[in-house]
Amino acid sequence: MVITITAMKKYIIISAIALMALIVVSMAKLVSVCCVRIESGQEGILVNLYGSEEGGNDVSPVIGFVWYNPFTQVVYEYPTFVQKVDYPAFSAYAKDGLEFTVYPTVSVKMIEGQATRIFRKYRSELSDIIDISVFDYTKEAFRSQINNLTTDEIIANRGILEMTVRKQLATTLNKEGFQLEQLVSGLVYPSHYSKCCQCECSTDINP
Repeated sequence: MVITITAMKKYIIISAIALMALIVVSMAKLVSVCCVRIESGQEGILVNLYGSEEGGNDVSPVIGFVWYNPFTQVVYEYPTFVQKVDYPAFSAYAKDGLEFTVYPTVSVKMIEGQATRIFRKYRSELSDIIDISVFDYTKEAFRSQINNLTTDEIIANRGILEMTVRKQLATTLNKEGFQLEQLVSGLVYPSHYSKCCQCECSTDINP
């Protein structure tokens, strides 16, 4: 009888341990799997962090409900709607060395179906790409066009300048998977010309 009771105790202990182990394993599996829903107006990207080419070819588009392992995978959501950004001011110099200031406002959207291609190049959130890379392309477009003209040419042909800048920026962004919707330059003339304009306005108002 003593042996039987001892055996039963061992059996109970072993069963309890096995049950606890099963619970732990089950909880670990549940914790290791997450679900996210890709909303309308978004493109989902599933990235395998530990694949053969981390973050490179191990990228795939996803839609709807997406189940993933947060320890080995990450899901990005890229919006496809238009985003308007007021960028910080920057300087651009005319051919004759005078300084113009640009306060650009850009409305841009990702071209649908381009999420995975954009991610493979930048490997970042779309908001970061727009805040940094698109801003760099905007500065490049303004500076390259303003650098080729004198101050008088810029002021006399501001509309043409802005149209040329827009065309250059739209072409660049299109190659990167973006569509330029609107561009406002917020162009400010060199201080010397601004003062001259103010004096002329004062003369007209108070002859």
